[in-house]
Parts: sequence; C-alpha cells; structure tokens
Amino acid sequence: MDTNGIGRREEAGLPRFKSHEEARTFFEERFGERFVFEEATDEAGSRCFFYRLITDKEAYIRGAEELNSTGYVGKEFLDSYQPVRIMENGGLQVIHREE
Repeated sequence: MDTNGIGRREEAGLPRFKSHEEARTFFEERFGERFVFEEATDEAGSRCFFYRLITDKEAYIRGAEELNSTGYVGKEFLDSYQPVRIMENGGLQVIHREE
C-alpha cells in the first residue's frame, strides 16, 4: 500500500465490491479514521458516495479549519487527501493525482 494513498497497482488488486456498504466497510477497516465521508449524490438514477482518504492529517486539519473560517480552499488542503467515489452497486473510482 502506498502510504500516501491508494496507488494504481493497489487499486488494480482491490476486490470487486457488490455494494456501497461492502466497499465502505472494506476501506473503513483498512484505513480507519483516515477514510472520511464527504457527501452523496444521485447520478444517472443511482446513489454515488464521495469519500476522502486523508494522506496528510495535519494539512487536512489546517485546510478544513481555513475552509470553515474563510471559505477558502487552498492547494495544500486539496493535496492532503485522495478522493474515492463509490457507487451504490459497489463500483469504484479512485482519483490519482499526478506525481
């Protein structure tokens, strides 16, 4: 496992999930409090759940505080987590930032 998040190689080796609940449980067990729910939306008749895998806890906390107090979202905050999208049917999309 990449200590900064989920690498492409690790993503390719992930199980095929049958539901959002199954995928969420897998990631919560693997990453604990670093796997944070963001929001859920309806897309094409299905629920989509957005999560953040925190890769830099200190930068994430600072960025969240700044966002809450000023409404400003800085690059450091955006770089402090890896977005993970889970569909209701267990489909998965892990966002990889360019290195």
